[in-house]
Amino acid sequence: MKSNILLEKCNWSLLRIFRVIVQEGSLNKAAMKLFLTQSAISQSLKRLEEQIGEVLIIRTGGKFYLTPTGEIVFEASLVIYNQLIDYEDRLNTEKNSLSGTIKLLVLSRIESSRYDQVLHDFHEKYPLVDFQVDVLRSKEIQQLLLQKIPALGICISREMHPKLNYHTLINQKYALFCSRKHPLYQQDIQAIDQIRGHGFISFQSEQLNDPLSPLHEIREIVIRNNKLLVTTNNIDEVIRFIKNGIGIGFLPKHMVEDKNIGAEFRQLPPFPHAAILPILLTWHKDRELSLLEQYFTNDLRNVFCR
Repeated sequence: MKSNILLEKCNWSLLRIFRVIVQEGSLNKAAMKLFLTQSAISQSLKRLEEQIGEVLIIRTGGKFYLTPTGEIVFEASLVIYNQLIDYEDRLNTEKNSLSGTIKLLVLSRIESSRYDQVLHDFHEKYPLVDFQVDVLRSKEIQQLLLQKIPALGICISREMHPKLNYHTLINQKYALFCSRKHPLYQQDIQAIDQIRGHGFISFQSEQLNDPLSPLHEIREIVIRNNKLLVTTNNIDEVIRFIKNGIGIGFLPKHMVEDKNIGAEFRQLPPFPHAAILPILLTWHKDRELSLLEQYFTNDLRNVFCR
């Protein structure tokens, strides 16, 4: 074996495959263990032998045995593997011991199963971390963040402030819906102006009621042509009244899918949706994020970029 080959030229991925070949006792079993083809395993062994400059395994009669150099390389691969396992355990222990508080400023009624999953998974990874959550209007969230309050914001914004970072988490697509029990369910409706004289279920939320909301203009058309029948700040009540045929109302399209009520509900014009309302993760550009905030923002961005 040439001098310093293991230090200078050996690829850990190839050493890992070689270790599994030896431990499994065959190339075929190693391929199954690593979810690779036998050809890929053979090529990896060949590349490793080329890097080291010596034969590592002699195959004969359906079996193989290690050459003296192969014994040394296998021992080296075990030492490296065990050290990496130890470092991995230490790294996980350090992460699990992280503690502190993440302050979140959020708008009300964030409806997202992916957001819920991020919170769950983050708690699983860092059980000692706690959250302080304040529910505010988006305008208030941005005002606080501009004061460099140590917090992350989740809000909507039509105008991006140059001093804040913004990252889109959810593009909530809102649409107008009726249910199977409503007269419009069986009618051929192609334009929103055709919807007249029906009851409207109004969800009182910042996302829908703000004059700067992209949904505001369409919402005003619906209210002008129909009767405001129910007003509530609870989206589950909006669903209840729509589901029972009492009126029509705006809902996030993904919520209709998530709650498995798509078969009972029918989307009404405009198509393909009434408006898109981006939910944004935001923080001050000049405020350095804490380690916990960095972990949390990375988790959010990784999940919502899928």
